[in-house]
Order: sequence, then structure tokens, then C-alpha cells
Amino acid sequence: MIEVVGMIYRSPAFRDFLEGQMYEQGWGIGGVKYRTVANDPVPGLRLTDDCDIYHDPNPTDHYLARVYRCWNYCVESSTAEYVCLVNSDMAFSPGWLEALKRRLDGRTLPCSRLVEPGFIRPGQHALEIDIGRDPSTFPFEAWHSMVRDLTEPRTEAGGLFMPCVLHRETFLRVGGYPHGNVGPVSGDAVLFYAMAEAGFQHVTCFDSLVYHMQEGEMRHHE
Repeated sequence: MIEVVGMIYRSPAFRDFLEGQMYEQGWGIGGVKYRTVANDPVPGLRLTDDCDIYHDPNPTDHYLARVYRCWNYCVESSTAEYVCLVNSDMAFSPGWLEALKRRLDGRTLPCSRLVEPGFIRPGQHALEIDIGRDPSTFPFEAWHSMVRDLTEPRTEAGGLFMPCVLHRETFLRVGGYPHGNVGPVSGDAVLFYAMAEAGFQHVTCFDSLVYHMQEGEMRHHE
């Protein structure tokens, strides 16, 4: 069983963007669970019945530290064997999760290949293509057409860190994301190093494409 967990915190537009894809793609059926978690949501943010709430013990801490602690909560509170963490500013290609599931062999840490607009420099294996940053006007038809051209049935070692499918028991055993780590080495890199020490190889799946708007909720104005 896999649970897809998406994080939101302030934007109704991005909440609807994420949950709309959830229902359209049928997450929550066929051995896949789905949940959104609101990370100390702003007052007045309407939450659906499927949404959980995380209350950070140090709400004035650095934003990234609070994000890492919420991700830890998302995995800790899951009852699934595997957990896939996603952001609210992501558009998912058809079959993205199935491509990750195919690589679950007990020693692989599969991640999607990101397509990003590029105002933050894309990382390893990511593609820099700007097709939209507004959830209310995102061109899904153009995105799906692009996916058909870009998809490749292969993997490469390394890459970016999310979406990824994490083995929950191993994640908890290695300590999850470091609490409060916002130094020169990202909390994602710390976690993936620990997962590698536990025997998991980080790979990017070129047939699991996800568009990432980059800091969507932080930059978006309702």
C-alpha cells in the first residue's frame, strides 16, 4: 500500500489544484491512499474532510525547518508501507505514480523527473521549461502533450528529491528529515544520505514526469 501525502499551508488555489488532480487521476483507489496535510494553515483556510492538520511545536522557526518537521509528521502518521510526499505546486503526468511503483524492489528510492520554470536553477536531471505558474490557469492540455514527447522508459542515478516513494519503516529507522536543519546541506540531502546508508539507491524515473512551479504557495497571491 502507498499513501500519497500532499502539503498545503495558505493557498485555496493550490489546495484546489492539488486535490483536483487527486480526484481526476483516481488517487485513493487501487492500492493507493491519499491525504492532504495542512502545515499550520493560515486562519480561515477552508479544509476538506480529507485534510489533516499539523501544528508545529515552534511556529516561529525558519520556514524550511517547519516543512521538514511536517514531512516527518506525514510519514509518521501514515499507516501505509510506502509514503509518497508531494507539494501543492506540482502538476502530475498520467502514470507518474505507476512509474515510481514499478521501481519498488526493496533497494531503490525512486523519484520523479521534474520540469521547472527556472527562476530557481533546476537541479540534476530536471528540465527547464516554463509553461505556467498560476494554478487557476495551468495549461493541462499543453502539459500532457509535452509529457508524451519527453517521457523515456529509463532511470538515472541521483536527481532531485521529490516526489519520491519512501519505505516508511526505513524512513523512521534512519530518523527522517533532520529537525531544524536549514544549513548549507539540505534536509533532503541528509535524509537521502541516510537512506543510502540503509541500502537504498536514489534514482530518477524519466517516465514519471512532474511539473514543479517552484515555491508556488510562497509566491502566489490570491
